[in-house]
Amino acid sequence: MFLATMLVLTASSTLAQTRIAVLPFQNNDGKYEYNVWCYSLQDSLTQALKAADPDEANYRVVPIDSLEIALAEYNLDPSNPQYFTDMWKAITKLNIKKVISGSFVIEGGSILIKAALYDVRLKLPHPKYQAPNLFKNIDEAYEAIDEIVNIVRPGIM
Repeated sequence: MFLATMLVLTASSTLAQTRIAVLPFQNNDGKYEYNVWCYSLQDSLTQALKAADPDEANYRVVPIDSLEIALAEYNLDPSNPQYFTDMWKAITKLNIKKVISGSFVIEGGSILIKAALYDVRLKLPHPKYQAPNLFKNIDEAYEAIDEIVNIVRPGIM
């Protein structure tokens, strides 16, 4: 009886969780050598969101490798201009409810980062949960991750 109760509670808890995905950031600069930032920012934001809810009580971050497999099935490349419209197919397949997507531009030793929480149903960013202009020195770029988490996390919960 105890085991059955625990299974029901675990299943209902898992079903109640909001599944979220952090997409690779888009390199709006266009310089190939900056593409490493696409995945570095994605990974840092994913880890920060997991750390903010380690027990997955409020949301579950879809692992990056699961996301990459789904994107690869549709032959989607983040550097392709059609990526943003085509990636919704992969997102839907993974039963993801919220997506965090962003972009960046690097210029003169500084980085401008933008990020937003998207509702998958609407395929639009939520107006309240956007980090529109996080301007940092390049060596302080990862300080923007905590700012992004503080802005988008309330929209996930």
